[in-house]
Amino acid sequence: MSALVYCPYTDRELTFDETTTEHIIPLALGGMDGVEIPVCGKFNSMVGSKVDGGLANDFMVMTKRDKCDVRGHSGKKPVFVVKRSSDRNTGQPVQVSLGQREGLEIWSPLEMRHIRPSSVSIQINIDVDVALRFVAKVALSAGYFVYGDLFRNCVKHQEFRTIMNHRPPEIAAIHEMEALVDDRFSTDTSNQLRIFREMCVAAEPYSLIGLVPGPGRFAAFVGILGDYMGMISVPADTTDFPNTDMFHWGHVVVLNRQGVTRLSFRKALESLLGVAR
Repeated sequence: MSALVYCPYTDRELTFDETTTEHIIPLALGGMDGVEIPVCGKFNSMVGSKVDGGLANDFMVMTKRDKCDVRGHSGKKPVFVVKRSSDRNTGQPVQVSLGQREGLEIWSPLEMRHIRPSSVSIQINIDVDVALRFVAKVALSAGYFVYGDLFRNCVKHQEFRTIMNHRPPEIAAIHEMEALVDDRFSTDTSNQLRIFREMCVAAEPYSLIGLVPGPGRFAAFVGILGDYMGMISVPADTTDFPNTDMFHWGHVVVLNRQGVTRLSFRKALESLLGVAR
């Protein structure tokens, strides 16, 4: 009988044939080979398009991807495209592409050529929830990747799963949610959250995952290419979690193009923020 594989996204044990290899941070968001786990193939396909793809095409994230020239599996240049646009003088539909290297390009689907109207009207939609859903997804995969069965058995990871799979109005109807959250648009200035944000910014142009077990809770925060995406903290029994060497005060994974850097949270404070503790 073949060994079963635990999938943190579905909280199920699966046969290896039911799994696919998941980049914890997708390549299009600064991820790299080697920081991967096997997860449910069907679920990963669905979540990848809704959460990973949604964040990769987010206006603010795409701008940073363009700046850092971070590409996905396809190798295509990251260029922000607005399909819901129009020539303000004629009202005709146009497609606007904006890239730091390509500049502004305006395509007319009616004339089948690039044009130069005097002005265009564009509509940009920002999904305010997608970044926090992504943080929850990374918390599940990275939590298990780093801490293994300690994460599986001692962390209330169902709360990460609830945030990953639902919108806030739906979550509000779910009882007994104990998660504490901070999203990328938050103005909370508490000391710990400020440190999380500054650590993500200091990692630019790289992406970063922070995992911080504390008294009775387990927190995860994520930075994408130097931009803070958010933090989620859930109840946990962290008594047996390691708190020395590579895990002192928590664990940080920095995904850089030279290789993966894994260090303790305490060391990350010194290396990224220059804070001696």
